[in-house]
Amino acid sequence: MDEEIDRWLMFTYWGSYLKENYMEVGLNVTEVLMRHWGKVRRLDGYAFNDDEALRNLDSIDEVRNEVLTDRDRYELYYVTFFNPTVEEEIYVNRLCVNDTLLRVEDYDNLKFFQTEDAEINVQRTQALVNLFTEVAGLPSLEELWMIDGDRNAYMGKPAYLYRPEPLYERVEDTVETKKTKEEVIRLVEEFEAHVPREWVIDYLQDRLGAESAGDMEDGKIRVLFYDRELTKNKMGNTRKFLRTFERHVDEYLLQKGIRLYKG
Repeated sequence: MDEEIDRWLMFTYWGSYLKENYMEVGLNVTEVLMRHWGKVRRLDGYAFNDDEALRNLDSIDEVRNEVLTDRDRYELYYVTFFNPTVEEEIYVNRLCVNDTLLRVEDYDNLKFFQTEDAEINVQRTQALVNLFTEVAGLPSLEELWMIDGDRNAYMGKPAYLYRPEPLYERVEDTVETKKTKEEVIRLVEEFEAHVPREWVIDYLQDRLGAESAGDMEDGKIRVLFYDRELTKNKMGNTRKFLRTFERHVDEYLLQKGIRLYKG
């Protein structure tokens, strides 16, 4: 790789809601990644030097044992894979696990999703969505986004699409993320009590297309903001779309005399 440009293929600021031990949930994510991407090519903690990293681990049991028997060294840990969806050269992805944020990193600025062959781009997009769906289906993950910045897809509880800017500026500041937990949980509970999931899905399908939003298990939904290829966001600006969604949710609830966010 001539120049590494770090983009996040998927991410969650789980410090704002996660109830289970983040290290163990990260291992559950690692297990899903291993089913799709094969062996762990490198496992290391934040304070490791290169000689201490473990390499080519075939079993999730090996990874679990290493992390959970030395929690101090793996308080922040990295799991590196060679993504097999790209055959022409080694394509490195890395899972980063810490107590406020989980992310899967791509180091080539998504170039493998932007080839000259549109069908290859679609196939690689679908492979990532399949992986994304399985990760998002883990019970402990309440929200998961695909592609930082552009936010091209979302899977999780509908309430996490309602993003009052002052609160989520703090959610996305890792110094503040865990301090927002009580606010986030309260907001999610109130959203779920007053905004039907069917209303959210109808709203999204009306604006994005029927194929772009639908139910998952455990009360979660899937929303695809892209148009066939991962890097082609049909909304242009997902954050702007979410601001509009927030306003329409507020208008819907004001008709019932309810105000969700009081910050």
